[in-house]
Amino acid sequence: MRKNGSRLITLRQYRLTDLFLFAVILTGFELILHFAFIRFNGDFTFSPLVPIVLLVMMRWGWPSVFFAVGDGLLYCLLKMNGAAFQPYFFAVYIIGNLFSALLLLATKYIGKERIRKKWYNSALFLLSGWVLVWLGRSAVGACFGDGAGWLMAAVWDLISLAIGLVIVLILRRLDGMFEDQKHYLLRLEAEREEKRRRDEFGDEPIEIDEQTISILKRWDEGLGD
Repeated sequence: MRKNGSRLITLRQYRLTDLFLFAVILTGFELILHFAFIRFNGDFTFSPLVPIVLLVMMRWGWPSVFFAVGDGLLYCLLKMNGAAFQPYFFAVYIIGNLFSALLLLATKYIGKERIRKKWYNSALFLLSGWVLVWLGRSAVGACFGDGAGWLMAAVWDLISLAIGLVIVLILRRLDGMFEDQKHYLLRLEAEREEKRRRDEFGDEPIEIDEQTISILKRWDEGLGD
């Protein structure tokens, strides 16, 4: 449907489009980093998992769970490289990544706006997500007798934490990026309505008390004499 030359879409269509774009971004990052890892013989490591999952969590909430699972599955498939299926490896990454979903409780009880508005809350949110993912992987690894090994592996992933912090602190400054999208769309509509009201009636009306009105009237009468 079109109005004034623009296409109107439903909230569901907007959400699906937004989630699809972030899925493409996450997949693209993982593919690029996988082949870069091979090209440079594993001299560096970085995962976009935590910042993207938490960005989706702030924007849409529970669908971020699918991103955590999907990233773990994709990572394992890329690392297999023709090798035999390893249930242990899949369990560590998929279930471990799911621990990030615990931060849905923070978005509910602390509130997305409190997390977004203060930079240190946003940084703590990202740090908590990174810690939860590695604790989850270590917990699953411990079930297979290798919990300590996964905790040590977290040390090699500190670059992901540092880059993730930079990404979140930058994105939170961009209007609507690190914000619940329902809240963002309502805010935009309120701003458009306010602008429309001002366009129709001029400057924003000023409330004047009765005493000031009486003074203005006497001053006006004086000018008329």
